[in-house]
Order: sequence, then C-alpha cells, then structure tokens
Amino acid sequence: MFPVEVSLAERDKLVETIEAMRTWLDHKRFEPAVFRYSFAHSWILFQVDFVIEAEAAEFARAFGGKLVDLGRRMAV
Repeated sequence: MFPVEVSLAERDKLVETIEAMRTWLDHKRFEPAVFRYSFAHSWILFQVDFVIEAEAAEFARAFGGKLVDLGRRMAV
C-alpha cells in the first residue's frame, strides 16, 4: 500500500474537499483501496491508500498531501 495524507485546516470545507477529491479520482480513473478522514485538533486529516505508487504520488501532488513512509510510521 501507498498511503497519502492530506491535511485540511478549514473544517467547513470538508464536503467540498471530498467532492473535489472524488471528482478528481473519477476523472483519472484511480481507485484508492482506502479513503478515510478523521478530525485532529483544528484540522481534518485524510488518508487515502493506493495500490499503485504513481497514483498515490499524483494524488499527493494534486491535493498538497504527502506519501507516508510505512517503515517510519511502524517504527514510531
């Protein structure tokens, strides 16, 4: 898996952001394995996992996110 994390500081943009992500994914014909979000302090954290690394990298670039290094995350 290649997880991408995207932070959203504006909580009132949740629905708009999900719609934008879904539209983008549909247009690219990318199918993430996991799409979830959680509320963390004053922002929203999206985690979108892809099976294909190139799709994960493109999604991260499009939405200002970052690829998560699973090796580092597991070590913490």
